[in-house]
Amino acid sequence: MKRILVGAAAAIALLAPAAHAQVVRGDQIVAQSNYVSRQQVAIPQISIVVRADFVLFSVRYETGTRAADERENELSRTFTSVTQRAGRTNGDVVIEVGSPGNSAAIETAAIKEVVMDEGDRSYVDLVLKVAVKPNETFDAIRARTEKFVADTPVTGRVEYVIGDSQFLGVSEPKKHRETLIKAIADDVKLMQASFGGPSSPVRVNLTGMEQRAQTRPVGPLDLEIYIPYAMSLASGTGN
Repeated sequence: MKRILVGAAAAIALLAPAAHAQVVRGDQIVAQSNYVSRQQVAIPQISIVVRADFVLFSVRYETGTRAADERENELSRTFTSVTQRAGRTNGDVVIEVGSPGNSAAIETAAIKEVVMDEGDRSYVDLVLKVAVKPNETFDAIRARTEKFVADTPVTGRVEYVIGDSQFLGVSEPKKHRETLIKAIADDVKLMQASFGGPSSPVRVNLTGMEQRAQTRPVGPLDLEIYIPYAMSLASGTGN
């Protein structure tokens, strides 16, 4: 039997860092799309909004077959079906093991290492990295993901549960950082032109520019990217 559960009680726990809203890993940066922070966050004046390159979905495959070795065999065969099916999507769906924020490439994990045994049940947690196609809506991506999971054969008594939390992600965040820095530089020039002049120059001081870019979801597939910098203005050129 297969099932899709989206209620909170059936959600897969996401092992994201304490910040919860953002995960930075290598050449990608992701933010939980349905995360609402209870903390006040000061967003700088200058930011950019970009469309997500991909969406991460968590899926748990679980079986309650009596014998532990048979449970592992069922999950191993299901795991093979999932990864082979993803391999035929030409990169539209990429599979990792674990959960968003704590996952690894399938090439680095053996099935015995990823099967979790809870005594009478065993499971494998996977992450589906689904590419965002041009003009595609979030609902269309979710429907495409659910169809991918539903159409993938499972073995024995294996069932699946799709988690109710997703992450929006962008690839190569450095390219967006360059655009963002140029926008901040233009804002600095505007400040100098607006509040200073030849006889009364204004010095602009920026702090925090060395920090990593941060993101937050601002639409179904849109991410706002910003650097948490601070700006101050002072009269005179200084030394």
